[in-house]
Order: sequence, then structure tokens, then C-alpha cells
Amino acid sequence: MCCRYYFSDTPADARVKKILSMMERDHPGTYKTGEIFPGDSAPAMIQAGPGRLRAVPAVFGLTGFQKNKLILNARAETAAGKPTFAEALRLRRMILPADGFYEWTHDGSKTKYLFTLEGDRTLFLCGLYEHTEDGGYRFAILTRPANASVADVHDRMPVIASADEVRPYLTDLDAAMRILSEANPLLRRRPAED
Repeated sequence: MCCRYYFSDTPADARVKKILSMMERDHPGTYKTGEIFPGDSAPAMIQAGPGRLRAVPAVFGLTGFQKNKLILNARAETAAGKPTFAEALRLRRMILPADGFYEWTHDGSKTKYLFTLEGDRTLFLCGLYEHTEDGGYRFAILTRPANASVADVHDRMPVIASADEVRPYLTDLDAAMRILSEANPLLRRRPAED
């Protein structure tokens, strides 16, 4: 679930334009736009101190226990009790801005769909991160049971924060836990172009 998402290099959202501006200023050439695959570096937001947020490049996929296997997702409903994710959920939460995410049907046709918010508003995907040996970041996306807009394609979907929930998710554990338990918005879908 949620192993690819889309991030535009020409966002309409002023907040995302600011994220890209910070990325260009502080980390030029260190991230990808377009379809984000596991192993790609993408723009992300983290808490950089009390009340401060920072845009950073982060690689999609936490290092796993098996060689060459990345952990792409963490179940929101069990993350707090899992040794792999508990500390990150408490201390290292991350937001991944996205225009949409992809899922494929499992009915034999393998149709690829792009899921977006109505009006093509930015999705703020909730994630967890770890620090890498070179001082960088790696992340996994938190998922939840799919709502009615996704369930007939896949049984899980990313946890989506509203624009107003980005700062609370990053800075306040109680708020983050509430966001993880709230219902996701309904999404629209269309066949994706490859």
C-alpha cells in the first residue's frame, strides 16, 4: 500500500511553493519531483526545534531487517506498539506533500489509479523518519484502513493530514495521535497515465 506517490514541481498551493523554495535554497538538486518511487529522495517537512518547521530531502523507505528490503509503510493503528516504529512516532514525525498517490487493482487487470483530493488540493501524507549515517533522512508513510473512496481498489490508504493539521502533527504527539485516528477525506480517482 502506498508505494508510489506524485509530487509536482509546479504546485498551486502557496505552502508547497514555500516548501520548494526552501528546498531550492537549502538543498538544491537533492530531491525528485514527479512520480516518487521507493528509494527516491523527496521534499518533506520535519520539526526543526520548538515551533520551527524545516523542509528537508528524505529518501522513501526505512532500512529493513532484510538486506535490500525497504519498509515503505507503517500501520497507524499499531505503530505505537511496534519496536520498529514506536520511537519514531513519538519523536520523528514527517509530512510528505503530494499531489496524489497511486494504487493498482488486484483483479488481474492491474489498472493503475491516481487518488487526489477534490480540486487537486495538496495531500499532506503523515510519515515517520529515521536519521541516516550521513546525516540525512529516510521515511515510511503511515497507513490506515481504506475509506469508501479507495476500498474497492485497495484495503489500505495513507493517513492524510489537512493543511491545518501539518504543524500539530509534527509538533504535538497528542495531536498526532488524534490525527492518526480521525477519518481520512474522501478522494477522487482516475486512471493514471504511465
